[in-house]
Amino acid sequence: MDISNYLYNQMEKGLQKLVSSNKETEQKNATRIVKDEEATLTFVVWGDPQISCISPLRSARVYSAVKDLKNADNLDALVLCGDICEYGAKCEYKFVKRLIDEAGEGVKRIFAIPGNHDVRLRNYKKQLKRFQGFVKSLDKGDIDLGDSYYHVRDLNGCRFIMMGTDRSTFEAAYINDCQLEKLKEDILSAPEGKPIFVFNHQTLKRTNGLPKTFLGKGKWRGSVGMESEKLKKVLSVRKNVFFITGHLHYCTSEYTYEDCGNFKALSVPTVGVINHGAFKDMTQGYVISVYDDKVVMRSRIFGEGRYAPNSVSNSYIEVLL
Repeated sequence: MDISNYLYNQMEKGLQKLVSSNKETEQKNATRIVKDEEATLTFVVWGDPQISCISPLRSARVYSAVKDLKNADNLDALVLCGDICEYGAKCEYKFVKRLIDEAGEGVKRIFAIPGNHDVRLRNYKKQLKRFQGFVKSLDKGDIDLGDSYYHVRDLNGCRFIMMGTDRSTFEAAYINDCQLEKLKEDILSAPEGKPIFVFNHQTLKRTNGLPKTFLGKGKWRGSVGMESEKLKKVLSVRKNVFFITGHLHYCTSEYTYEDCGNFKALSVPTVGVINHGAFKDMTQGYVISVYDDKVVMRSRIFGEGRYAPNSVSNSYIEVLL
């Protein structure tokens, strides 16, 4: 018996059972995501789908979120901000493709970066190839097939920089000096007057409410780790840098957004697993729009096809450029 195919089939059966019973997948009074004609770029960021071969509920939540994107107004991109899968297994990535390809009908391209769950159980080089193969297999997938997770794209004049650990780690990330130097060069060479979006799974130490937002444990847990201060200096070399992360599994809240001077830190809630904090709605993420003079970030409950209410802190964020 091929265990990978067996687990994939079990995941499919679990999802179909939930879909047929209308649990975790129903959207009531949904409103379509429509691009503002004045925006030069509009994209979506999801944190931590964390699809698991033993948890059909996560697949159902992502499935419901995908339905929202499928009906979207041809958005410029979807970014999956790490922890795509629970164990980094072949069957899990195959199932994510089965889910995410439907979202491609409403977006032009799909980016993904690795989280600690994607890399921590296997040989680094082998898992890198598996991850790259997964992203390339997506109908709208976009990634470089190099010797690292790091890659760069310019969309409508805005620079997108995708980061990833340089070795297998259990929870933090190891960002070597070579990647930090590339990051610095790519930030400094980005188009003038436009925002620069840097995506990494883990956030920086002592930002976005850490350590409270990572269950209040440890001085470095929930963050990049040892390279946090080095990374912070690189992110500060130029204005209008947006450092966008996942990992914390914390809801839209007062900790979601932090102005760190030259760069702004946005910690995106999870679209798959449970969010901690007061605003516990599932399938949270952000819709981000770029204008000539500002960036607008709106929290959305994708599984329900609606934006988070204005009463929730940082449900609407506007940053002047």
